[in-house]
Amino acid sequence: MATTSNLSSIIRYYAEKQNSPFIDLREFCTYVKKYAEHHVEDQAELVKYLGDPTATVEAELQGLQEKHLAAVIPNGNKKLIISIPYFSAKFANQYKEITRNESLPYPLEPDLPKKLPQNFVERKKLSLYLNSIIEEQNLKSPALYVIDFERDLPSIVMPACVPLQTILETAQLKIRKIMKKEEFHDYFLKKLRGSNPSKEISLKHFFTHYIDQATTAYMDVSEGDDYYLWNQLCYYIRQDFEKIQDRTVEDINVLQAIQITEVHSTYLKEKFQDNRKREEALKELDSNLKKPPYFYSHDQIVKFRDNNGHLLCEQYSNDDLNQYMQTKTTAGKDSELAEMLFFKVSSGTRYYIFKKNIYPLVVRLCNEAHESVRSKIVKDWNASLLEYEKLPEMNDNAKFEKLLENTVEETSPILHGLLTASFIPLLAFEKIENNDSSFTLFLDHKLVPYSELLMIKRDKVLADAKLALPFIYSIPLISWILALIHTKKKNKKKKEKIVEEVKNPFEEEESTKKTPRSKEQALAEKAIELSRELIPEGSTIDRELNYLVKQWNQMLTKELNLQLTEDVNALIRDYTRKVCRTLSVQSFTRDRIQNLADALVRTPNLQKIRDQKALTEYVQLYMIRLVSNSAKN
Repeated sequence: MATTSNLSSIIRYYAEKQNSPFIDLREFCTYVKKYAEHHVEDQAELVKYLGDPTATVEAELQGLQEKHLAAVIPNGNKKLIISIPYFSAKFANQYKEITRNESLPYPLEPDLPKKLPQNFVERKKLSLYLNSIIEEQNLKSPALYVIDFERDLPSIVMPACVPLQTILETAQLKIRKIMKKEEFHDYFLKKLRGSNPSKEISLKHFFTHYIDQATTAYMDVSEGDDYYLWNQLCYYIRQDFEKIQDRTVEDINVLQAIQITEVHSTYLKEKFQDNRKREEALKELDSNLKKPPYFYSHDQIVKFRDNNGHLLCEQYSNDDLNQYMQTKTTAGKDSELAEMLFFKVSSGTRYYIFKKNIYPLVVRLCNEAHESVRSKIVKDWNASLLEYEKLPEMNDNAKFEKLLENTVEETSPILHGLLTASFIPLLAFEKIENNDSSFTLFLDHKLVPYSELLMIKRDKVLADAKLALPFIYSIPLISWILALIHTKKKNKKKKEKIVEEVKNPFEEEESTKKTPRSKEQALAEKAIELSRELIPEGSTIDRELNYLVKQWNQMLTKELNLQLTEDVNALIRDYTRKVCRTLSVQSFTRDRIQNLADALVRTPNLQKIRDQKALTEYVQLYMIRLVSNSAKN
């Protein structure tokens, strides 16, 4: 043994030297003193054992007992030290011997010495133990376990340092040992052929490689037909051997081996099902991210559901989601942009979008923003002209472009976030399919002006703002005189002092008294609150409804299109009216709205509409709009 100052290692070495795990404390202290005197030059820490080491050894033994590395028990007038690692090494060697000679039995619970305190050996069920070491195994642990089997089989002793592969290998060897006996070989082969008439080639391959081959190595039977045939074989063997009344040691060992392989196979099956479920959920996540409205925040992503209404995030871990997002947002080869990109809006929210969906989204948002941006600027300019004020952006194209950008940021923050994202300059150099060939986002590798994106011309906006002025503003002389008078009045008002009235804070006016809210008002307020969660930043409920109706209503003619929309709206109105009679404010939540929408969409009339996802979202928003407007009616 190499020189060490670790007391646990010294105890194990001394136990192996005297070939017994039971060590007299006095004799051990004498040995430790001599050991320290001999090796103190190599290990300076051994100086603590020079002189009389009894007190030091007893103090350290207390710590080793707490770690279950050693036990101290009374033995008459003496004290005995029990080396736990000694037993672990002893039983681990027995498992190694079984891999060389499968006829040797598993070490059983009675093989443990009676002097060993029970609390130094942990008892576990076979399924719990195997599942835990499959996930993570510490082969350096000296812990000892008593493994309990089901169906009244004897418990075995299992050191933590025995590798999982060794456990499975011993089980395979014991099963293959009996299968090599002629009577068992032909009997079970016949059973497998009877239950698998179409798998003769697979059966032949299975028996050739796993049963008849004279090898002692562990063989992987965790995939394909081999997994299926191995488990079926184990099932048939267990069925027959459990019928034996007077079991021999070999019979018990076979049943123990069968149970080990079955627990492992069950774990693999569940793991395979979990992995498949996880992969399907990640595919569903990928599919949802590629669907309109194309941009999603992290909070929206974790609320995605599958076709059965179950949350996708419950079917994979946070690590799986982070790995997926990292893979998708990692740059590709040849310095290409990542498959998925992200951008931030002014509120700080981060949105993710697939690169190929940027063009369709920009086209949609520009079309939606055209009217809102234009009408806002026309309104603002009209108000300024009424006050005889001329704004710089009315005559300056550069300032007009800046005004458009600021207005887009205010009315459509998603569009602004996209157009100002860091990846936009790089996107100009990549070839991305554009579904709308008439739409141009870049010109000479530069983003085109906002006026072209939104199709808003400065002179046209100014003309519309002037057109909305009263007729008198179009008469030059009168308009000039009125402007002069208005300017004098305005300057005069600026010079006047504003007198603030200080109200008595203790004086309560009748108009300020709060009136109790009705149920309709409370529901309306809750609906407005829910709409903020469902509607993207900068958008409106009407804008989202208009977009969704185009997704699920695919009628070609305008008349049929309007008729279908009205029929659906009428159905939603009737349904919402009935629901609101029993709906309480507390139960009016996002999940409740979603459940109500799902229930309505599943009705026979609405099942005929293809795009169920868009229809469900439409029903949710339409119901919220109806409820939020109920207090006004």
